[in-house]
Amino acid sequence: MRYPSIDAVAKHFVQDNLKTAVTKHTKDNLVLQSTFSDLEDFYDTIVLPPPARKPKGKPTVENHVRYLETHLIEKLKEKIYTSFEDLNADIKKIVAVLNARPFQNQAFSRQEMFIKYDKPCMKPLPGGEYTTCDYKAVLKVPNNYHIDYDGHYYSCIVYLLRKTSNP
Repeated sequence: MRYPSIDAVAKHFVQDNLKTAVTKHTKDNLVLQSTFSDLEDFYDTIVLPPPARKPKGKPTVENHVRYLETHLIEKLKEKIYTSFEDLNADIKKIVAVLNARPFQNQAFSRQEMFIKYDKPCMKPLPGGEYTTCDYKAVLKVPNNYHIDYDGHYYSCIVYLLRKTSNP
């Protein structure tokens, strides 16, 4: 049985540790780090903070990760891999088998639950590929209109000369 490609993105993500992703958090506003903001824009999704105090979904997710890790590593130890292509191909096969396996004492599998409940609530993937960007804060643009980044000078627009940036 072949596991169908997901080819979809969730309408929202609940991050495990959003503290690293937040730049500013007030009572009314949550400002995310630029990387998460770019991710939201590219995938047309929303990054949400986890519930306060004790998240209820975390133990369930951790148990599923533990299950996958235990069974996946057990199967991968049986063979020696000489390339990432072979390793990735075997990982896809093993994960497909694990997802098609019925839950204990149940008549349905992870794959069936995903297709029935999760997939209809997801949006199609955007075209292209998401790439991360590096950002550098500049207090004022120098008189020569060039900003130093990683040992190279890059030109900027003339009207930004001596203007302060907005964090």
